[in-house]
Amino acid sequence: MTLGMAILLLAVAVTGIVLIFRDMREKPQLRIICLVLLSLITLALVGYIALTLIFLNAARLA
Repeated sequence: MTLGMAILLLAVAVTGIVLIFRDMREKPQLRIICLVLLSLITLALVGYIALTLIFLNAARLA
C-alpha cells in the first residue's frame, strides 16, 4: 500500500467515525460495533503511516 492510499483510507475512516456519531443514534449496538471496527482500522492506519515516515526518514539519513 502506498503512503497516499493509507492517508486517503485514514480520511475515509475518520469521516466514517464522524458520520456514525451523527447519524446512528437509534441503533446503539450497531453504532458501538461500527465505532470499534473503524477505530481499529484508524489505529492500524496511523501506525502504518508513522512507521512509513520513520523508515523514510531513516533511509534519507543513511
